[in-house]
Amino acid sequence: MLRLKILVIDDSPVVRGMVRDAFEKEGFRVIEAPSGEEALKIAWQKHPDLIIADIKMPGIDGWEVCSQLRKHPYTSFVPFIFLTEKTEVSDRIKGLEMGADDYITKPFIPEELVARARAIFNRILKREEEKLIKSRGLSGSTQMMDLADLLQLFALNTKTGILKVVSDKGELGRIGFVEGRLTRVELGKIKGVKALRRMLRWSGAHFEVEPFLNEKEPGSEFIGRIEEFLLSARKEEDELKKLGKELPHKSLVERMVSSVNFKEISKLEAKLLSYLEERAKAYVEELLDEFGETDLEIYQGLVSLLRKKLVRVSNG
Repeated sequence: MLRLKILVIDDSPVVRGMVRDAFEKEGFRVIEAPSGEEALKIAWQKHPDLIIADIKMPGIDGWEVCSQLRKHPYTSFVPFIFLTEKTEVSDRIKGLEMGADDYITKPFIPEELVARARAIFNRILKREEEKLIKSRGLSGSTQMMDLADLLQLFALNTKTGILKVVSDKGELGRIGFVEGRLTRVELGKIKGVKALRRMLRWSGAHFEVEPFLNEKEPGSEFIGRIEEFLLSARKEEDELKKLGKELPHKSLVERMVSSVNFKEISKLEAKLLSYLEERAKAYVEELLDEFGETDLEIYQGLVSLLRKKLVRVSNG
């Protein structure tokens, strides 16, 4: 869950907007529904990771929304928070008996709502970890638990060890953690943030956890909040997909002209041209591995050169 989806159900656009702003600020994706009827359609189609619903609404109210979603196999497990003006103990008990995970009254502080949502997600991650360890140890496929989830799980539970990840193509990556702090990432000759972002883009992989062989192996922390890093990685992935339409990943790049005014191009573009001048041609994949800049920066440099007609591409 690189960007967890929050479904907000409330007939008040003001309340929906307040909740949306609070969660989007923290990197969540927010889907809005102005009524219970609309919410049921969205929930069954979009499969949200958390539902926040007002109780008192025209038509299908929050109670009925929760009841119907709990009966559906695809939404029966989705966490549910009631958001309402009601403060009676009986309402709280009814909500919890229906399977709601939390209950918060209006007016509320948006940051508190986000904190409660995080607490629910943290409990879910801990349960998933317990299931993994009990059933087959901390190993498996990213189809079962993706790499973003694993990174958050390690950070949340202050784990120490090496997460070994092997892609479906046989690429081997190693991610080191010390007490939940991400300290080292290796993917062949690619290291650090660049390596981790590339691993997050793998479509499928197998993972397992290994202990550190010695206390000096881990290194020092180089990433702050995991959530912020994952959000930036997702943004990079989106940009790479857009650039990939103009410059496919498997393309062969060739320098077109011998004379270039280096004052009109960036330092990275100059490095790329110099490399191409020495080798005449190079695949995009080779160029991404050759330089220390991020994959996105290199791709942007190549596309810029392509637009300036300083390079041309072919399918190899």
